[in-house]
Amino acid sequence: MSTGFSGLTTAVTGMHNNQKALEVTGHNISNLNTKGYTRQQAILATANSRYIVNNWVELGSKVQEIRQIRNSFLDGIYRREANALGYWEARYNGISELESILGEPMTDGLQSILNEFWNAWQELAKSPESLTVRALVRQRAEALVYHLNHIGYQIDKLQEDINNEIIKGIEKVNSITKQIAELNVLIAKAIAANNNPNDYYDQRNLLVDQLSDLIKVEVYEHPDGYMDILVGGYYLVSKTSHTNLVAVQNAPLSHFVVPVIEDLGVEIDPGMGRIKGLMEARGMVSGAKGSYDNGTPNTTCDVTFAVDLSSASSGYLADLQNSIEKYVSELKSNGLEYNLRLVTFNAGTVSNIDFGNNTDDFISAVKSLNISGGGALDFGTVVSNVAGTGPFAEGANRYLVVFSAEALSTTGNLDDYISTLTKNNIQVSVIGTDAGWNSVVKATGGSVYNITADDYSSLMSKVGTDTAADVNKRIATVEESMNIISNVKKMLNAMVNIVLREVNRLHMSGYTLDGKPGGALFETIDPSRPLEMGNIKLSDSLLDLNSIVASSTDANGDNVIAMKIAKLRNESIMASYNQTLSVDSYYQQIILTVGNIGNESRQYVESQQVLVNAAENERQSLMGVSLDEEMGNLIKYKYAYNSATKIVNVINEMLETIIYRTGIVGR
Repeated sequence: MSTGFSGLTTAVTGMHNNQKALEVTGHNISNLNTKGYTRQQAILATANSRYIVNNWVELGSKVQEIRQIRNSFLDGIYRREANALGYWEARYNGISELESILGEPMTDGLQSILNEFWNAWQELAKSPESLTVRALVRQRAEALVYHLNHIGYQIDKLQEDINNEIIKGIEKVNSITKQIAELNVLIAKAIAANNNPNDYYDQRNLLVDQLSDLIKVEVYEHPDGYMDILVGGYYLVSKTSHTNLVAVQNAPLSHFVVPVIEDLGVEIDPGMGRIKGLMEARGMVSGAKGSYDNGTPNTTCDVTFAVDLSSASSGYLADLQNSIEKYVSELKSNGLEYNLRLVTFNAGTVSNIDFGNNTDDFISAVKSLNISGGGALDFGTVVSNVAGTGPFAEGANRYLVVFSAEALSTTGNLDDYISTLTKNNIQVSVIGTDAGWNSVVKATGGSVYNITADDYSSLMSKVGTDTAADVNKRIATVEESMNIISNVKKMLNAMVNIVLREVNRLHMSGYTLDGKPGGALFETIDPSRPLEMGNIKLSDSLLDLNSIVASSTDANGDNVIAMKIAKLRNESIMASYNQTLSVDSYYQQIILTVGNIGNESRQYVESQQVLVNAAENERQSLMGVSLDEEMGNLIKYKYAYNSATKIVNVINEMLETIIYRTGIVGR
């Protein structure tokens, strides 16, 4: 009897286990198109045998586990490739929007507007007294101002939109990590209760896939079901708890944000991913108004004149005093934001006076200087004094102009001088002799001017022109970086600022139709910031067409200034530390740079999409539901179930015979 009943048990377990396998198969088929679903498989195993009445009795089968068919290695590959795809898509979207704003090579782009502006001045050169042509010049100047300001507004708006996307991305990261922590609790409880948390696993893995698109994650799974998520070395999920990221301003007065660990206040490196791509597309720079890193040209000029009052310079001091206005005039005419200091020195005695932008007091102070005797040159005291003063504005371009007929000793602390000067970003130029000064001048990027020059007026103009040229050179030099929009803004604003200041310089050097000295053609809307996109307006004086300058004298028919402005398009005024280009060539280089970045990003997106698709196909070949395979399983388990029921029927008939027919033979 025991054997009969054990046979019944064997058949019943077969029915039960194959029914469970059918349920799993049905669950797979039902989730054929469910995103993130991992196919499941009922693993059947032989049930433990029992020793009954001197015999081992087999008890059929059991469901050992309902397992997922998933490979964590393939998950890692997919997430790595998806992470890179999110990064390149963000960069590509940003550069595509920027290309649309610039509108090149369309006929209504900035290049077309610039061409019309230059052409108008060319026409004015032909007819310098024509009010009709002057009206055309003003109209084209207004169109240029409108277009530049509009581009500036659109680029700023694009950066703002991308910044908002970064904030949304950070919020999405927090939402995902919170859900993962909640699923950790449910999975751990299910495992502790010997229940099957496979569907929870699917939800959690799908969330990790989504998180990988945003940031680079490190995933650690524990045997008890918990999952830890690390980003940039910090735990965002640790078992049942999660840590939020917060969007925090990346600099004072900046509206640009970076992800920061809540409570710790530590900026986190998101690695690659969509958020990092958005940050680079926007620019990982300060978004404050007037931020040099975000494109505002640095037209500051912190100038210190160090005058040697020893007897060695006595023969030349009067020349300096008689021509110092020329230097100041060059700073003014070039539209620089300057700050003037006067340092006098003589054998260890140093005075340091800050005049700000008060040029009259500065000139007066220079003219009142007197030779105070002999003594050895103490350049070290001058260096420490100037370096210790600090610039008048953060990030200001700093210049030290030394006026001395004495030689600089090369046996002293020359290396220390150079180190201090370069550390404080101070360029040294010398009005003196070559003796000893060449090393300092060369190391800091300055020049040596002959103190014995016959024409001091031209000499001081040259010193001022070189100072302004160096400021322009620093503006035009834009270092390569992974930042997209902020770097392009730097290049565009460099061109805009240098060109408009040069137009102003030429315009102020001539005369109006009324014979009056010319004024600035372009002015700033916000005087606290330099000429740049979004901060330009035409001078109110241009409401009077007679105020437009075409001539260098008050003579009729003089077209010198108009011709000079018209020729600016081909003049090599865009001189950086790397190259010297004309205005048109510099702008074409900007457009080429934008196009190259866009093309590179597009190619990376396309190739990365191929890798993501390949990784996903590889994953789906293992974890995805195959309808053909499931239909085969359906038939297999159905027949197994039917066979088990037949065994039950056979055993039932056997038992029925034993129970009801035993002992009735012969009746």
